[in-house]
Amino acid sequence: MKKLAIVLAGLMIAVSLISCGGSAAELSGNEDISMGNIDSYLDADARLIDLRNFSDMFSGGYIEGFEVVPFFEYLEGRALVRNNGWEFSSADIESSAMLENVFGEKDEAVILMCGSGTRAGYVKAALEDLGYSKVYNAGGIRDYDGENKVLGDGEYAGVAALPEEVTMDNIDSYLYRPGAKYVDLRNVADKYTAGYIDSFELVSFFEYLDNNALVRNNGWEFSAEDIESRAKLQNIFGAQDREIFLMCGSGTRAGYVKSALEEIGYSKVYNVGGIANYSGNNKILGDENFELTLF
Repeated sequence: MKKLAIVLAGLMIAVSLISCGGSAAELSGNEDISMGNIDSYLDADARLIDLRNFSDMFSGGYIEGFEVVPFFEYLEGRALVRNNGWEFSSADIESSAMLENVFGEKDEAVILMCGSGTRAGYVKAALEDLGYSKVYNAGGIRDYDGENKVLGDGEYAGVAALPEEVTMDNIDSYLYRPGAKYVDLRNVADKYTAGYIDSFELVSFFEYLDNNALVRNNGWEFSAEDIESRAKLQNIFGAQDREIFLMCGSGTRAGYVKSALEEIGYSKVYNVGGIANYSGNNKILGDENFELTLF
């Protein structure tokens, strides 16, 4: 009988160990969690939240298991308003309801990370001000060298990949891209009489570039000798790796300038064509009676 009791007790302990082994560890709020030991807490009973932007996640990589709640793209200006930089005060809380909806129950553990730990520290202070008791600032991904990093591609910027050709038929899908430059090469008067596409700035070919930055030696057939001032072109169009979208009346000027920019090292230049072929939703109508008067 005594042996049977011992066997049963052993079985109960074994079952208990098996069941406990499958459950996540519960955090107390006193653990020191950092990028140096975060791998040990990836299976903990906690929300794992990365406060970086979505583009940072796919460009710079991320730690497997973390969900993204972007500070700059979602929390700031909605749930939180920074009145004094990164120094938190209770007045910074714009919507406690939004924070509680995102981060859950106040007695649940929340592990935060970002790029360097600054955003994580700020959000930690905000949550603790609301009564959260188990919030951890694990620091920034730049200090992580564990085994659970999913590598980024180093290029993703949070926008759709561009097709081989961007034309007047599809330009509406690629307007307002961060860092891109949209240039209308028509004359100033053309913009206001015939209308223009929203977001395109005017850099007149005939009224500024021609015989100034560029000299056409053979009509519209470009050659390297046509470049009169590389400095002026670079001043107008900026960094050589930026996306540049060119348009004009028919596409001729845009094609010529595209060739010139590619000659001096620009790699992402698109000839969108002429406004005569545009039928999208972003046209600002012109005034046919407008007459440009120069003083």
